[in-house]
Amino acid sequence: MISLCPGQTNAKALKVVKHKSDWKVYRSGIEIPKSHFFRIINDEYNRDQSIMYEREFMTKRFKLSCFMCGNSSLGLLSLASDNQQMVRITIFGYLATNLIKRFLKVKSVDMTFEEAKNLARVYNDRLTGKAKIAI
Repeated sequence: MISLCPGQTNAKALKVVKHKSDWKVYRSGIEIPKSHFFRIINDEYNRDQSIMYEREFMTKRFKLSCFMCGNSSLGLLSLASDNQQMVRITIFGYLATNLIKRFLKVKSVDMTFEEAKNLARVYNDRLTGKAKIAI
């Protein structure tokens, strides 16, 4: 038998989890970026800083992945070489960019796991109506 009780967690609730030396945020079981976390809890300064770090990381990552984007230089190279050489170049480029991307890290906002967990707890308490009401 399945029973639903009102004490179950809200789908909009945030869960902060310690991950290696940093932390991650989950909402409805799906990991969300830190910029979304700060947007949800209305922390504009950290949200803007986090968005800047995420953009910086993505531009670095896609500049490295440009080899795989099918640009014109790769097409011209394929005309000048045979198929075996093209396969070798493509595999080498793919492996090299993936290896370098593993060393790229997203800069993180200076917030500890405990601070993030407390912010998420306050937000979750507001969702469930357990927050302290200022009179």
